[in-house]
Amino acid sequence: MPRNVLLLQGPVGPFFRKFASQLEGSGHNVVKVNFNGGDWFFYRSGNYLNYRSSFAAWPAWITQQFVERKIQRIYLFGDCRAYHRQAIEIARKLDIEVFVFEEGYVRPNYITLEKNGVNGNTDACRKAGLLDRLAQFDANDGAANETSISAPVKSVFLSSACAAMQYYMASSAMRPMFRQYQHHRALKTLSEGMIWIKSGLRKQLYRITERSISRRLSRGDEKFFLVTLQVHNDMQVTQHSKFGSVEEFIERVIISFAQAPKDSVLVLKHHPYDRGYKSYKTLIKELAVRHGLKNRIHYVHDTDLPQLLQNAQGTVLINSTVGISSLYHHTPVKSMGFAIYDLPGLTFQGALEDFWNDPGTVDKDLFNKFRQYLVKTTQVNGSVYTALESNDGAAGLKWSPGMFKSHIAPTIAVADQADVIDLDLHRKVDVRTMEGPVQIEGEKLVV
Repeated sequence: MPRNVLLLQGPVGPFFRKFASQLEGSGHNVVKVNFNGGDWFFYRSGNYLNYRSSFAAWPAWITQQFVERKIQRIYLFGDCRAYHRQAIEIARKLDIEVFVFEEGYVRPNYITLEKNGVNGNTDACRKAGLLDRLAQFDANDGAANETSISAPVKSVFLSSACAAMQYYMASSAMRPMFRQYQHHRALKTLSEGMIWIKSGLRKQLYRITERSISRRLSRGDEKFFLVTLQVHNDMQVTQHSKFGSVEEFIERVIISFAQAPKDSVLVLKHHPYDRGYKSYKTLIKELAVRHGLKNRIHYVHDTDLPQLLQNAQGTVLINSTVGISSLYHHTPVKSMGFAIYDLPGLTFQGALEDFWNDPGTVDKDLFNKFRQYLVKTTQVNGSVYTALESNDGAAGLKWSPGMFKSHIAPTIAVADQADVIDLDLHRKVDVRTMEGPVQIEGEKLVV
């Protein structure tokens, strides 16, 4: 029996149309909701609905769609968006499964696909009982699984930039059709295009102006702590931390660093996706002078992150997935917000002021189990912005057997021994001729 699937808002670009094609190819019934012209531009073929009413009317409308279309499962990108939050709440009341896409916990070669929510709303990585689950998890089995499916993801900057500009242009052109839509970010086509152009130009500029400091940091010439900044309008900052803005986080860290050992410096790294939107240069300079740290703070943009993580004494962040990368490089982490990896024995649990003086060490065995657990339970090899050269279908992803079974493979319902099972839409098997228990492994039926 195929599932009835509803897609809400996806990532900028054609990913949700491709994902729907793969689901449809396995026999599932898929319908997509478009909220603005950008959504429509990338999903104007297939079965879709254009939601054009007010945000106040959204709960009643989506409830009607759930019921009338007998929806069994929904997929969405970004579970903190206002429309999505309400849809998730209603879906749970109706016993509809909720699955959330996000850019990967384990980057750059994975995206996240998790049941019920991600990051602060996580299900698989909820802290209660997680350490016990990790203790029982076979990391060697997880490592073998990762090795078998991991394919490298190439740079996505150009594809994501082009998709963003097309999305915003379509949203602007079709604004009269979706006049009541409320976006979670500004939808201004000209300014958005200029921002991406500015980002590209700044990238080239910083490559020159930051060359000297990047070389010193990459060589490990200075003893430093790394602070990674998140995108200025990242909902994970406002929804899953005590900070109202990135600026508040910067101020808190710099004030605290005044108590750090005098022979150490602080390196604040800008988020690459925020390069065209924000600059914290003036703020950081003012705070450094005010707190007597004028010559002990560096602000960088495109210095190689893995090299920084290898040489840093420790990493401070809110809840960015850079924390997982830092732990991968065995660099201690202090998280200042809710983060799935912020676990006793894995990250620093004391006060920030104590972290500067004694950041501790990373439990390599515990981290290895945690990372493999993430890959096995929540990650799909690939990107939402570009297809892998070696992939397993229209979505451009490489699925692990478990993930394929959970999301793509046709479902099987056996009501009695006379049922016929549709395996892969190419052949049918009468279960009356089979002996022993029946189960699915990937696309194969095993008796």
